[in-house]
Amino acid sequence: MSLAEIKANGLRWINIIDASKGEIDFLRNNFKFHPLDLEDCLTSGQRPKIEKYEDYIFLVLIFPVYNHKTREIEPSEIDFFISQDYIVTVHDSNLPPINEICSACQNDKIKKEKYLKQGSAYLLYEILNKLLCYCYPMLDHMSIDIHTIEKQIFAGYERKMLSELLITRRNITDYRKIMQAHKNTLKKLSNVLRNHTIEIKPRMIIYFNDLIELSKEIWDHLETFKESIEALQQTNESLISNRLNDIMKTFTTLSVIIFAMTLVATTFGIGAEDTPLVNMKLSFWIIVFLLMAVAGTMWQFFKKKKFL
Repeated sequence: MSLAEIKANGLRWINIIDASKGEIDFLRNNFKFHPLDLEDCLTSGQRPKIEKYEDYIFLVLIFPVYNHKTREIEPSEIDFFISQDYIVTVHDSNLPPINEICSACQNDKIKKEKYLKQGSAYLLYEILNKLLCYCYPMLDHMSIDIHTIEKQIFAGYERKMLSELLITRRNITDYRKIMQAHKNTLKKLSNVLRNHTIEIKPRMIIYFNDLIELSKEIWDHLETFKESIEALQQTNESLISNRLNDIMKTFTTLSVIIFAMTLVATTFGIGAEDTPLVNMKLSFWIIVFLLMAVAGTMWQFFKKKKFL
């Protein structure tokens, strides 16, 4: 089983990675968890939620993970069973912060004491704090991507930035979907902890309020990114549209000039006896010169009217 158990100061932390039926059977046999909560641990794509029971709290949260291969922001679920004497965490292997905390507790007695000596509420706070801080590097990369796209757009690479715009906008949208419920869920968690049998020191409420502020700050960044990327997309579309309009104006002007030249050439090609210039010496070059004069005159006219 992918299960790690850490004990210190009367607190027990069980960390399960990529839970299968074996790990869920272990929890079923050793704890009195609600069957639906255990089923939720095997089901991906849960919404963030919190359930309060007499002897424990069940918490589900979703955190963003960046897939470097597909360049997508993907959701990663973590489930918490929180009681006075234990914390059980169930998650997949895509969340490095919690794996790092678990590894530190297993290999370093000082860190184990630090994380587990102040009770389950403090350990929960440390895990959530690490997970929320893990979100910030992705925000930094999004900010850099938006800045790069903006520079490239105004450097004349509008068409090349179309795919980058769509990828960045998709990631911002996915990130927002993942983080949308965090603030309210963390508020509920803070209220539930204050009214539960779990002993929680008064200063811990301040810590959980800090988590709420972190989630609000992340959401504010995402709101700013959403507005920025939408503005850039509109700007990019306008620049492409303007460039296409300029191209169409150029082609239209050329079509009118060519039509006029064709009309003149067709007139001299009628072959009537009294057609001027036809039987003159150097008539061909005179007609060519005339056609060029017509084209030049029309070009200057369109340029003066700012059609070009």
